[in-house]
This record gives sequence, structure tokens and C-alpha cells, in this order.
Amino acid sequence: MDVVDANKLPIYDDDHPTKALRQRYLFEGTDNTRENYMFSIAETIGHFTMPRHRHNFDQFRFSLSGGMSIDPDRRLKEGQLAYFPEGSAYGPQDDQAGPIALVLQFGGASGYGYMSMGQYRAGRESLRGKGRFDGAVFIRDEGQPTQRKKFSINAIWEESLGEPMRIPTSRYDRPFFMNPAAYRWVPQKAKGTYRKALGTFSERETVAEMWRIDAGATLSIPAEDSIRLMLVLDGEGTAGGEKIGKEFGIRLNPGESGDISAERELAILGFRLPTLTEGWSEPEEPSFEPVPDESVGRDPVDH
Repeated sequence: MDVVDANKLPIYDDDHPTKALRQRYLFEGTDNTRENYMFSIAETIGHFTMPRHRHNFDQFRFSLSGGMSIDPDRRLKEGQLAYFPEGSAYGPQDDQAGPIALVLQFGGASGYGYMSMGQYRAGRESLRGKGRFDGAVFIRDEGQPTQRKKFSINAIWEESLGEPMRIPTSRYDRPFFMNPAAYRWVPQKAKGTYRKALGTFSERETVAEMWRIDAGATLSIPAEDSIRLMLVLDGEGTAGGEKIGKEFGIRLNPGESGDISAERELAILGFRLPTLTEGWSEPEEPSFEPVPDESVGRDPVDH
């Protein structure tokens, strides 16, 4: 079990094309694996705008402070959780400075994995001598032997990982929101422990959940074939024998178990990312490579 205090982590403010996000990375996964991930706290520090777009990875965002736009008609309110399925379009987004969110981005059921921030920075630096970045788009210099105009993330992915970035056909027509305050706490076997099952998603069966541990109680987490990532929203206690409090991250890797005990009532948001196994069939609808200026519609087959 790993424990980290978000307030003691370094701050990165140049890891997003808008340069409007300040990020603290709680945990990162293993490069070049299908289960790679990034678990961070992101603060909007400038005018954040993004065109309508989609990703080849899954994503959760939990609003810790302030609301944030997902598209012109929808805002994620403070205390709500949003799931952004791989392949599903959202945006355009437009936010002023202020909102703070917990962000989990990770390789989805497609098996395409996730490009780490280290790989992102290396690919971006390599591209600087081959063209220019214009917000969310990269424009190659004349004479470059590939498509001249690409989304920045597509170009960086190809430069860093050596292959085009493919987007899986969307399973869901759009991201959707969960309101944890509307869920009931369900008592667990261990006295003084409670759970809210927020949702289970895609054929990977990724789980989003919340935990409440009363003062003096202990939650024992069994070993399983999943990555477990948690953020303490409030309270104090210990995890794996280490002190924890608000904005502490907790991680258990596959095969690890551990105990979380509360000295003052703990509220925890958690995620379970099962290991991707072999033998899955290919989907009936193929993946594709998105291009700038395309029509990014709401319907899952509008490619």
C-alpha cells in the first residue's frame, strides 16, 4: 500500500496544451502497459478552453472545488463525479480560473493504454523542431512526410509511441455525471464501515465507489487483480500504518491488501481498475483516427 500527501507534491503547470492547468500527480502507472494511468489533482489557473474532442482512454473527474464545463449545456457541480468513456465526445469547454478537480485518466477496455506524462513531454519536445503547436492542434512544417495538421495529442502520441493514435468507437453517446450525495451509505461487514457503489463501467468492469469509516473503525481491503486508487476527501487516520488526512492519495497494486483505520471519520473516493486479461474479441465497429475540423457529433456512430 502506497500513501502520498498531495500538499507535498511538486506542481506542474505546463502539461496541458492550454497551459491553464496546474497539476499534482498522486500516482502514475507503468509506461507501455495497457493498464497505465495518471491520478492527479488539477487546478484551473487560467482561461481554459477546449474544442469538442474525444480520447482513446477512459477518464473520471471529481469536482473538489467549483464547477467546470463539460459542454455548453452541462456543468459538473462541486461534489459530483463524471465518467468520460473512451471514444465519447465532449466539449467545447470554457472555464475561468478557479475549479479544482481530482482526475483519473487510464487505459480503457480497448487495450490502447495511456501515454504517461513523461512520454507526453518527450514527444512534445521532439515535435517542436518539426512544426508548431496552435492550442489543441499541431501544424507540421511544409515537407514533413505525414499529415500536416493533427490534434496535438495525436501528434505527440505518434511521435512518442511510434504509431498513430486510434480512437475506439464509443460505447456511450456522451460522458455522464454521478451525484454521490444522492446515494445511500450501505453498511459493510466490518462495523463502522460504509460504501456507496457509484457505478461499474464497460466490459473492463471499472468501479467508482465511496467509503465512510467511522472513528475507531477499520476497513480491510483484500488482495485482488486490480489497481486500487483512492483520495481522502475528509477525516484523519492511517493507511498501511501511515498517517493520512485530507487530500492524501492511497494506492494498492494488484495482489496487495491493506487496512485503513479512522481516528476521525474518513470519507474516501476510490476506483478499482481490473487487470486486462487476454482472449477478448475485437469489437464489431472499428477504431478510427480523428482529424481536426471534423464534425464531432453526439451520436456514437457519427464519425
